[in-house]
Amino acid sequence: MKTIRWGIIGTGTVARNFAEDFVHAKTGELVAVASRKKETADKFAIDFDIDIAFVDYFSLINSDQVDVIYIAVPHHLHFNIAKACILAKKSVLCEKPFTINYEQSLELYNLAEQHEVFAMEAMWTRFNPVIEQVYDWIKDGELGQLHSIKADFGFVGPTDPQHRLLNKSLAGGALLDLGIYPVFLAQLFFGKPDFVQNQSIIGDTDVDLLNQILLGWEQGQLASLESSLISHSPNKAVLSGSKGYIEIDSTWLMAKSCKMIDLSNNERAIEFDFPGMGYQFEIDEVNRCLEEGLLQSPSFTWQDSLDLISTLDEVRADIGLYYDGEELPKEEHDIHEHHHEHHHHKH
Repeated sequence: MKTIRWGIIGTGTVARNFAEDFVHAKTGELVAVASRKKETADKFAIDFDIDIAFVDYFSLINSDQVDVIYIAVPHHLHFNIAKACILAKKSVLCEKPFTINYEQSLELYNLAEQHEVFAMEAMWTRFNPVIEQVYDWIKDGELGQLHSIKADFGFVGPTDPQHRLLNKSLAGGALLDLGIYPVFLAQLFFGKPDFVQNQSIIGDTDVDLLNQILLGWEQGQLASLESSLISHSPNKAVLSGSKGYIEIDSTWLMAKSCKMIDLSNNERAIEFDFPGMGYQFEIDEVNRCLEEGLLQSPSFTWQDSLDLISTLDEVRADIGLYYDGEELPKEEHDIHEHHHEHHHHKH
């Protein structure tokens, strides 16, 4: 089995965390990094003992030294870079959100299918051992009927209006960066929601700073979700059912422990001892898929990714938050008007 060779595009915090955890992956080798600045590419290569540093994304994308590329640049660049990777027949692990909207994601997955290239949204939380454990518990009926999910992800974020999280031209805002995780958790268990309601606080840079999202399903489940760039949140997740509830400890999306509480309030706690932040589990999954010749991960499929972004699109339509190059057809807007009451509070 020849070693799967990885390249990273982007050298920010997420790229660093990923590269740090790469050493804990079972297989694969990190061989290349690309940045638009020579200093940052070189420094990253030295820090993580990477052989090749490119000063241009496309040199990495076209390099025959690399099999799979991890994309860790601001959201608005995901589509074009991932598209270039797929056209160059490079497997893609692209940081979430895979792209900024449903149309872009659909185009990329269709392209990946056409060119027979593996592609995955980097929903690393899906592969976290705690999430896998919770998934098994619920699948095995430990909670009976699962009725409700509450999850939040928030912190007091940057104040610099140019920061990618606040910058509208970089597709900033709380929803796409943070809210995607609670929505992912709810949809992992309940699928795509039938009802979407949302309240948001919009900041001075015209992106969302705080969202409270209520999702509903016709079979009778609810999810109450929050994402915030302006408040210190517990960052826990609670899943409640007819036989008990599960609490995933903070920060739930990269947790190492969780507990199940039954109707008599007996507690069963479980802890995992893994190194780093847990990016290695998604790396292992990509390597496994590539070794088996799969184009998508069965645990987080293209459809899962599309269902996720389509909910986020709906929340953004409610906020009236559109990014550069997004055109909204008039009819679609009218449909949304009937479904949502709009309440927006300037922060």
